[in-house]
Parts: sequence; structure tokens; C-alpha cells
Amino acid sequence: MTLSIDELFEMVTKVIAEPHTTIIEHDKHRAIRVFIAFEEFLLDNVPEYCGDTTFSEIDFGGYAAGVLDELEGK
Repeated sequence: MTLSIDELFEMVTKVIAEPHTTIIEHDKHRAIRVFIAFEEFLLDNVPEYCGDTTFSEIDFGGYAAGVLDELEGK
């Protein structure tokens, strides 16, 4: 079974929220920062990340921006 980016974001958010079981907006903001850090790492260390169709479904920055817009009601 393949893990979707939504599921990955949910997992990261749950880890950040631990030991609490309730996810709050603050936890999601921290998860967004983790995704942005992943994006920066990939951009700096994996030349194929930009422009290669292999990575077209992995867009940590774009996903983080979408979640942020959702949190801010945009």
C-alpha cells in the first residue's frame, strides 16, 4: 500500500501533537514547517526534484501552502 501525501501529513501532525491525541491548529502549523523543510532539503540535495516527472506527485511546499491557505480560510 502506498502512503499518500495527505496520510504523511496526518502522521507528521500526530507525531508533533504527541503525547496529546487532539490535533490543534498549532500542530498543523508545525507540520507545515516540517514539510517546507523537506522541500528545502530536496531542492538542495536532489537535482531531479525540480522538473522530473518522477517527483510530480511529491510537492511538499505546494501541499504545505494548500494546508496553510485552508487554515487561514483562503
